[in-house]
Amino acid sequence: MKVTAVALALLLLIPFGVGQAAEMRPQGKNCELVEPPADAGEDTNHGMVLRVYPRAKDIGPNYSGCQLLMVQSKEKWLVVLYTEVTAGDPIRVWSEFEPAPAKLACRFKAGKLVSGNEEICPAPQDLLTRSLAPGCVSAIGEEINKRTPRPVGCDYD
Repeated sequence: MKVTAVALALLLLIPFGVGQAAEMRPQGKNCELVEPPADAGEDTNHGMVLRVYPRAKDIGPNYSGCQLLMVQSKEKWLVVLYTEVTAGDPIRVWSEFEPAPAKLACRFKAGKLVSGNEEICPAPQDLLTRSLAPGCVSAIGEEINKRTPRPVGCDYD
C-alpha cells in the first residue's frame, strides 16, 4: 500500500496527539518545519490536499534530513509522516499517528529492508513520497471539471 494512503488513513482514524512514540522522531534538516514552504509538492487523497517537502525529485545524494508529508487541519499544519533520509537514502519512516509500533522499527539501506518484519514494513520504493508541483492539485481539479487533459508540468516526480 502506498505510504501516502497509509498515513492519511492513520490521520483519519487516530485522534490528534495520541499515538506510539517508542521510536524517536527523526532529527535533522527540515524535520522541524511547522508548515510547508511555498515550493512544497502536492498530492491529494480523499479530497484532502497533502503537501510534501522536499519533493522526491529534489532529494539527491547530498541530502540528509526529513521528507515531510503534511496536512492542514484548520489553520494548523500537521506532519503526518516523516521519512528520514541519510545521504539521499530513505532509511525509515516515523509518525506519531502510527498505531503499530513494529512499523516504526523498520530500517532500510540502499532500497532494501535491513531490519523489521517484511510483512508489515512499507515497500522500500514507497518510502519517499512522490508529488505534483505546487498548484497542480487545483489545476488538475479544474481540468477534470472541464473534461480536458492534465495540465502540462503536472505529472508526479
